[in-house]
Amino acid sequence: MSCSDRRLARAVVTLAALAVLGSTAACGADATAEAAPATSSGTPADADTGRIAEVEFARQCTVASVNYADESQFTTDLDARLAAAGFTHQQWKQWHDALVDSPELVAQFAQIGEAGCPAG
Repeated sequence: MSCSDRRLARAVVTLAALAVLGSTAACGADATAEAAPATSSGTPADADTGRIAEVEFARQCTVASVNYADESQFTTDLDARLAAAGFTHQQWKQWHDALVDSPELVAQFAQIGEAGCPAG
């Protein structure tokens, strides 16, 4: 496993941990809440969220091998990738922020990254 693959794996694990922590933040707060039936929370995964996840995964695969002169180039690169896929930065931001409370999105992102980064 390459260094960038390990970084990506850590990112996926971190996102999954955030999802778990977000869903357990209220543990012990109220016995009634604990007894309530489990419901699906967060943003549902769909074809659009999958395409955004693919853009983000591809970006993460290449970002470790690119030297940017300044931090703004990270955003410029992301925005160019998103535009090529038909998305805006705001759509990516909404997807990214939704990862915190959407196990479906985290699972979708993890599935997209299962094969790892392409060799090269």
